[in-house]
Amino acid sequence: WLKFGHLCSCCLRLAADNMLQARTSGGMNESFTGMTPTGLKGKLASLEDFISMQNEELAAQRQEIESLRNDKSNIEQHYQAQLMELKKTMVADVQRMQDEVKRHFSHQKAENSRLQQQITTLKGEKTSLQQQILGLQRRIQEIEEQIGCD
Repeated sequence: WLKFGHLCSCCLRLAADNMLQARTSGGMNESFTGMTPTGLKGKLASLEDFISMQNEELAAQRQEIESLRNDKSNIEQHYQAQLMELKKTMVADVQRMQDEVKRHFSHQKAENSRLQQQITTLKGEKTSLQQQILGLQRRIQEIEEQIGCD
């Protein structure tokens, strides 16, 4: 069961039971009992080494996970700060553009009002000029009638 690189709990129990049985049973051959504990001791030492390596690997993986979590946290903080700075800049830009649009709108409204006033004035002058032209045309006609009669 060692060649697979892992042991289940029942295998560990079986190995411990075998060791205990070998030590306590007096009816076994001395050479057999002398070899079995050594073999089990070797297997247990091997198991202990394997478990120790697995624990070290687990500790290293946990440390790596913690390091990655810290990196993730630092990156999130960095991008959150950048996002806040960008948001602050964009809010200021939007406010500036809104103020500029309001200023242009106000200026355009005043310009429209001034042009409307000029149009009204020009219409009045046009009407006056048309009336003067009509009056002059009547007068020319009257003069032509007077000249034509004489």
